Amino acid sequence: MKQHFIRWIAFSVMLLVCTLSTTVYAQKLNVSPFFKEDFAKNPAVTMVSFSGEQTDWKGLTTYKSVSVTGNAEMADEIARGVKKDGAKAEFKETSFKDGKLYFGFYGLGGEGRHRKYLFYLDLRPKGKEKTTLVYIEGDWSPEQVKTMITKKIK
Repeated sequence: MKQHFIRWIAFSVMLLVCTLSTTVYAQKLNVSPFFKEDFAKNPAVTMVSFSGEQTDWKGLTTYKSVSVTGNAEMADEIARGVKKDGAKAEFKETSFKDGKLYFGFYGLGGEGRHRKYLFYLDLRPKGKEKTTLVYIEGDWSPEQVKTMITKKIK
């Protein structure tokens, strides 16, 4: 009886580890590499990142923004990552120009202060060589995120 109980516990622990590792892996975003320091070293890239007490907005826990100017290859790489993550989004608002993603706003799930959002804007179809990607995490509704981003862009 004791061996059966020990086997059951071992099996339960293995199942839990497999489930947690799958969950953690599923949360990794395709756009994550664009918010790392190595990517920001390129002179075409501007990055802004703050979290926790650095945020001025109540309920916002993480804000990361990356903009690429004058580098079509990097901008296209970001667009591919956004499309992959956007395909898994809980909700999305998108706009295309000339067959290319021009605007995207994605709700990536999460609860409470762990709600995740992506905002993407590619100004190249309008003749400007700038692409911007914003990752936001916090206890905000989609409407609050859109309002904040709209104010930042103006």
